[in-house]
Amino acid sequence: MQQIDLNDMRFFVTVIQSGSLTHAAEQLNVPKSRLSRRLTELENQLGSKLLDRNRNGVRLNDLGEHFYQHALIAVEAAESAVNSVADCLATPRRLLRISVSSEILRYWLTPHLSHYLQQHPDVELNITMENRRANLLQEGVDIALRIGELDLDDVVAKHLLDIDSGVYASPHYLKANGTPLTPQELKNHRLLHKSDGKNWLFKQGNQRELVQGKKALQANDASVLAQLVEDSYGIALLPELSGLIQPHWQKLLPDWQMESVPLYAIYYKNRGLAPTVRTFVNFLSEVAKNSPK
Repeated sequence: MQQIDLNDMRFFVTVIQSGSLTHAAEQLNVPKSRLSRRLTELENQLGSKLLDRNRNGVRLNDLGEHFYQHALIAVEAAESAVNSVADCLATPRRLLRISVSSEILRYWLTPHLSHYLQQHPDVELNITMENRRANLLQEGVDIALRIGELDLDDVVAKHLLDIDSGVYASPHYLKANGTPLTPQELKNHRLLHKSDGKNWLFKQGNQRELVQGKKALQANDASVLAQLVEDSYGIALLPELSGLIQPHWQKLLPDWQMESVPLYAIYYKNRGLAPTVRTFVNFLSEVAKNSPK
């Protein structure tokens, strides 16, 4: 026996439930002639008549009644399967694993997490704070939040915003060591660097100044550098995130611009359609949109 088309079974069930080909064709939004052909094809595949047709409509014969009971179960099961997928796509219901760098988690993401969780109570977040570049696939990470330029394959890197940077020191440090008035004067001070090893580039109009001073300390966590600034140990280049920069610090060389750093949400292309990933990325985009410029 040939494989039966599920659509033909759905047509058959609808004809029986509506009582006529005309009414069934209207419900299914198909031409009556097509519906009649599909029913005939179904009967040919089964090798027997299922319906008695007359001017008043259609009537099941004994074999048709038997087939109808089983066809109804199959059609309802198929519709239930389709609806279950639609429900899953509409409502996120699963664990979401997030990998995020320390300063972004502490000073940018955490203040907004409760709002997301209140809006999506069926989502459970598992957040790992790390500054290295996670292997999303091997570590089971759904979304990674990273700052800086990326060179990654097979992933979507959605740009969220650019974070400004500035050079900061405490008043006590400046009183003890003097205030640098030009980028090159920074070479005479203790400089606190991120561990990416990059030198500091200052811009003022068309002028560029690259500072390659002695690195007193390198750390991959901006909060470590911020604590050393607070302890008056040195001068640090820091992302200007609310809560990280203390109001009593002094911003140095304010007439010079520092390079901003981009923040990305990174996820695998084939996970971008998952409802939990989609809703969290949309949430991140909204947070970025409302972040102070």
